Amino acid sequence: MKKKYYFTDIIRRLETLETLLQWEVGMQGFKILLYGWRIKHHFPEYQFYGRQYMNGTEILSFSEYAGYDLSQDPQN
Repeated sequence: MKKKYYFTDIIRRLETLETLLQWEVGMQGFKILLYGWRIKHHFPEYQFYGRQYMNGTEILSFSEYAGYDLSQDPQN
């Protein structure tokens, strides 16, 4: 079974980075980041309809776009 990276976990990781970097992300910020990533890579609008996770390939590409490894929990 392939590993799934749920949006809630990705948002939590972004919010952990928010604490370190003093950025406000939240659900709205995540959706904006996701939209920009999807447009940059020409993914269809319905890419995530009906699912709330990314697969391994998607999370690596999204992490590169965001500039942080979002596949792992940040070290505290």
